[in-house]
Amino acid sequence: MIFAAACIAAVVLFFERVERGTPCGNVSPLSVTRQSPRKEAPGKALTPKTPAREAAERAAPTAGQQGQPIAVIIDDIGFDLRIVEELAGIPAPIAFAILPHTPHAAEAARFLHAAGKEILLHLPMEPHSYPEESPGAGALMVDMDERQIRRQLQENLAAVPYVSGVNNHMGSRFMEDEARLTLVMEELEKRGLYFVDSRTTPDSRGKEAAQRTGVRFAARNLFIDHLSGYAAAMENLTGPSRREGANGKPVLMIGHPHPETVRALRNALPRWQAEGRRLVTLKTFLETSAEENRNALAAGDKASGRKERLK
Repeated sequence: MIFAAACIAAVVLFFERVERGTPCGNVSPLSVTRQSPRKEAPGKALTPKTPAREAAERAAPTAGQQGQPIAVIIDDIGFDLRIVEELAGIPAPIAFAILPHTPHAAEAARFLHAAGKEILLHLPMEPHSYPEESPGAGALMVDMDERQIRRQLQENLAAVPYVSGVNNHMGSRFMEDEARLTLVMEELEKRGLYFVDSRTTPDSRGKEAAQRTGVRFAARNLFIDHLSGYAAAMENLTGPSRREGANGKPVLMIGHPHPETVRALRNALPRWQAEGRRLVTLKTFLETSAEENRNALAAGDKASGRKERLK
């Protein structure tokens, strides 16, 4: 009887120790401690997938994926906030060029910055067609002196917050004046801003002025909607007219905030993905273009060296 009672007491003591996680004999503490419920690591909480997020994941290149880099800028932002919201909803790194002194310039810049979009100052410049066609408020004109050009540019930059670069609005005449363009580039270089040449004239001196001042530079390859309508925009985005991007070379496209352009962009994204093309930020495009230029120069130097040895 005494022996039985001792056995029962020993069993009860054993289970009490197990419950408290206390080692008993050769039993490991890890084997008897209760496991707490599994928790997600900080910052790893899952979020529900929305249609926009799923589209973004489909459009985004996977790690290590290569393909033709395409950058897209939408010009003439600042008049209509509704179309800005619609464009910002496209799951792709589209950049936006905002005209200074438009009704919603600052508001659009703040909205797009909060949405993680890249912003440019869409800098008005004098065209050959002036005064029949006006570039708008804040334009740089060829009859301005150095002080006027610098002051007007500073005012325009102050009107559009969060800019990382500048591209020209109109400007077929001003873009041919390398001396005045150099003044613009000097101001951009002080601020670490890049310049995108919209190529409104075949005689642009933008590249030369940028090289002289050390400003990062790119030039437009294709206008998406120089002809109006969805069909024309879709043809430019996906058809053979994109010939400047042959052999996987980077392509910079510029469009405008038209409903047909928005719809064409949405429909072009899955096609680009299927074809191995990828929409990139302007920062990435500038880096890629610089690398292409360095490789081309290196290839030219090697070719020149071979010619010299053959002489």
